[in-house]
Amino acid sequence: MNKKCGFFTTVLFCILFVVAFTYREDIVNFVMSSAIQNKQVTLPNEEVNLNDFEFGFVKETDDFHVNNKQDILNVIYTVLNHGLTDLTFYCDKDYKNCQNDLSDISNDQTLLSTINNFVSPYNSYEKIYFKITSYGEVNMAIDKLYSDKEKSNIEDEIKEFEEANIKGSMNTRDKIKAFHDYLINNSVYDKARADAIEKGDDHSTNNSHKATGPLIDGIALCSGYSDAMKIYLDKLNIPNYKISNSNHIWNLVYLDGQWLHLDLTWDDPVTTDGSNILLHKFFLISTDELHKLDATGHNFNIKYYPETQNS
Repeated sequence: MNKKCGFFTTVLFCILFVVAFTYREDIVNFVMSSAIQNKQVTLPNEEVNLNDFEFGFVKETDDFHVNNKQDILNVIYTVLNHGLTDLTFYCDKDYKNCQNDLSDISNDQTLLSTINNFVSPYNSYEKIYFKITSYGEVNMAIDKLYSDKEKSNIEDEIKEFEEANIKGSMNTRDKIKAFHDYLINNSVYDKARADAIEKGDDHSTNNSHKATGPLIDGIALCSGYSDAMKIYLDKLNIPNYKISNSNHIWNLVYLDGQWLHLDLTWDDPVTTDGSNILLHKFFLISTDELHKLDATGHNFNIKYYPETQNS
């Protein structure tokens, strides 16, 4: 009797071992995916350059167990908005398409760079990485666009500008106009680099694509102008973000109960004789006014920027 029990126990053990070995990955994934559902994710208490405005396309979230594609976008926005360099979040066990959706997002540079438009330039990414395990754990890592030294230099320049140009009697529109004019009067559009980018032959190492370009180096691309303006608008605590298409980027500002467009690049035109011209054609105008002036260069995806329909 004992020999029979021993034989059947051995056979049963062998069967269980074969099953466990054959389905080992599925078992591990099941155990791990079950375990991560109870993992809590909390953001650090320190909030660096946090934007606390509510936008239509992406929103702050405190739920880091995602259930759909929009949840992933909201997590990415939240991580960037809080100035973090890494975070781990999790796919819900019933979210079967999580890996495919994450792959689609990570390969869509237009979509990812759009999320950059809603956060402080100081928190925006230069490169962003995602790694997902088979059991739904997602590791997110970020290389920041601006160094601490660059941020310090920008803050010093803006402080110097304010001390020389901002008076206590000025209203918000006047302050924005003063900064708009200051940037244009003290910088030129980097046409050589813009032409190189268009040809796919950009080897420049200057900072015209960042706020340091117009503020410190006196040369700017549209991204440099818009970053500098967003940093200043954030200082004024005005709801705003950058708005872009495949070829251009500018600012959208909420002022006096209306969302208005602000484009320093087009207010600083390139001239044939090299003279520096300051315009205000694209200074705080409605969407209708913008499209009457230029419907092609300022086209954009309404899905990303629903606020433009209220201007």
